Amino acid sequence: MPFTSSAHRFSEGEFVPPGFFEHVSPRLFELPASAPDWKYSMRRAAQAILPFIYLGPWACIKDRHWLESEGFTLLLAVRDRRLALARLVSGEKAASEMGVESDTVDISNNQELISNLPRAIRRINDHVFAYSRMNPARPPKIFLFCETGNGLSAIVLIAYLMVMFNAELPHAIQAVQTHRFCIETDEEARIMLRSFESILEAKRDVEQTRRAVSASPHSLFAPRSVSRKRDMDYRHEDEDMGDNMDTGGIEGEPLRRPLGPFQDRQA
Repeated sequence: MPFTSSAHRFSEGEFVPPGFFEHVSPRLFELPASAPDWKYSMRRAAQAILPFIYLGPWACIKDRHWLESEGFTLLLAVRDRRLALARLVSGEKAASEMGVESDTVDISNNQELISNLPRAIRRINDHVFAYSRMNPARPPKIFLFCETGNGLSAIVLIAYLMVMFNAELPHAIQAVQTHRFCIETDEEARIMLRSFESILEAKRDVEQTRRAVSASPHSLFAPRSVSRKRDMDYRHEDEDMGDNMDTGGIEGEPLRRPLGPFQDRQA
């Protein structure tokens, strides 16, 4: 998929900040060509899903040497709100010691996670954009984690690929699972992600219509312009004939109403 604003199927400013595609390198969005041979012990480590996003468990935060050697610039946790109240599953302390950013996405239930997916995606892209502008020679790198690295954080990353690569759900799951085989994509998680996919489809439809309207703005007003011209012609004809008929009649009224840009989708 081309890494351009026109290839991005959503309104700029919703999932990416304005100017994102002009300042962020397309190389950050190149999926790895091959995946390592999976071993069960690898579940305790983090894996690179994109050149700038690693997915793994909270326990990796304890390995300061690894965090610093990888050059992470944002530690982003996704956690149950109960863990947040207990101040668990956080990268705040490690980030403070390293002088980098940290943030969390706290959720109470599946519905709240769905509603927070756009915020999480935008948080990732805001960091990538800001860091790419400030440090063009040093690419941003994000460690995305939850308690196990297999649940909530994996769902966020799957949703991220669905948005940024315009990927269907099965392909997004496969892209993540290829590099971190142990992610949990049970039926409950898939139902939640399918709901998010439906939301994305609706957003794409709206944006597609908006772009079509922007590309040919005059087409919307052509019927109104024609009707006005005809109305004026009728008035001139009546004036020449000395007729007292009222030409602003009811029959001409519907023609003067502009056509709406939205139409019902065909079943």
